[in-house]
Amino acid sequence: MKSGDTLSKIAQKYKESLTTLRKANNKWNDSIFPGQVLKVSGTASATVKKSVSSLKAVTPSAKKYTASDLNLLARLITAEAGGESYIAQVAVGAVVMNRVKSSRFPNSISAVINQKYNGSYQFTCVQNGNIKRPAPASDVKAALAAINGTNPIKNALFFNDGVKKSGSIKIGNMIFM
Repeated sequence: MKSGDTLSKIAQKYKESLTTLRKANNKWNDSIFPGQVLKVSGTASATVKKSVSSLKAVTPSAKKYTASDLNLLARLITAEAGGESYIAQVAVGAVVMNRVKSSRFPNSISAVINQKYNGSYQFTCVQNGNIKRPAPASDVKAALAAINGTNPIKNALFFNDGVKKSGSIKIGNMIFM
C-alpha cells in the first residue's frame, strides 16, 4: 500500500467489498494510518506502510497492536475526551497504555477498557454505551500517538475532571494521576 490509499482502494485491490473490509476490521470511518494492519480476504492482512503527511513517524512500542485495538482506543478517547485538546486526548490514551504496562491491570487494550471493578466498568463510556460512537480521524491520530509511546502524563493510571491534587497533572479540564 502507499500514501493516499483508501479503504475503498484496498477493498478493490483485494477484490472484496468495502462492507466486508469494514466488518472484518470493525472500521467504520475512512482513516488509515502508517503501521495499521487490516484484515483482507478472510485471513490475510495488509499493513499500511507509507506515512500520512500529517503524522510524524515514531518508534512503535514493542508489542504489536491491531487496527481493532486502535479503533477501540480512539473510540474511548472520543467518548472520554472528545471536547478536549489533542494533548489531553493523547493523555487519555496514555492512561490506557500505562495500564496495559502495569501489573495492576490487564495486559491488553481491550481488557483494560472493558475491565470491571466491583461490578462497574472502569470507564463510564463503556457502561453508558458512548464507546460505540465512531471516532473522528483526530481521535484516531491521538490513539495512534499513545500506542506509539507519546505520553504527556508519565505513569498516571487514572483521570477525572475533578480538582487537581498534589502530584497530579492537569491538562485542559482533565486531571491525571
